Amino acid sequence: DLSEGVPGPYCTKLLSGLGAEVIKIERPGFGDVSRRDAPFLGDDANPEKGTLFLYLNSGKKSVTLDAESPTGADILRSLAAECDILVESYPAGSMERMGLGYSSLANLKPLLIYTSITPFGQTGPYRDYKGSDLVAQAIGALMHTIGLPDREPLKVGGNTALYATGMSAFSATMLALHARDTQGYGQQVDISAMETMTVTQI
Repeated sequence: DLSEGVPGPYCTKLLSGLGAEVIKIERPGFGDVSRRDAPFLGDDANPEKGTLFLYLNSGKKSVTLDAESPTGADILRSLAAECDILVESYPAGSMERMGLGYSSLANLKPLLIYTSITPFGQTGPYRDYKGSDLVAQAIGALMHTIGLPDREPLKVGGNTALYATGMSAFSATMLALHARDTQGYGQQVDISAMETMTVTQI
């Protein structure tokens, strides 16, 4: 699990709940951004007590690793060669620039399932744009369905879009794993928060 925030960690939390051994990888000295999101246990703003982080990452093993360093990248390649699934949420193109993209790791393990989660997917004119729950709800049209017709659109409470994206990533990853087990090939799963929100309107 190379992801952070909500969608990727929620995807891997669900995988862990099904019995997968999940290795949570965090950047040294900083960790997952969700460690700094309130509320905190005992109102102690400590990175070890962020309840969102604790909820999303329960049942996982944890290591720190700088994937952008040559040593960290080599360790990650070794881990990927032994894993069934890799889940990442780096900006589109970042893993390729580090030599850790799907094509590179698939050479080491052809049956690898490589799930990439971004606001707008790996291709297309918006691929380099940043996003958030609010952005996904707005551009994915969920907000168009909420509120009064003569008023501005409203955001659904909480991190609705981010959790839905995590669920989409989980479902697609399981389908890819089934395809691997029955048909004998690995693949990259490209999850877009915008597209996830768009299909929830159908």
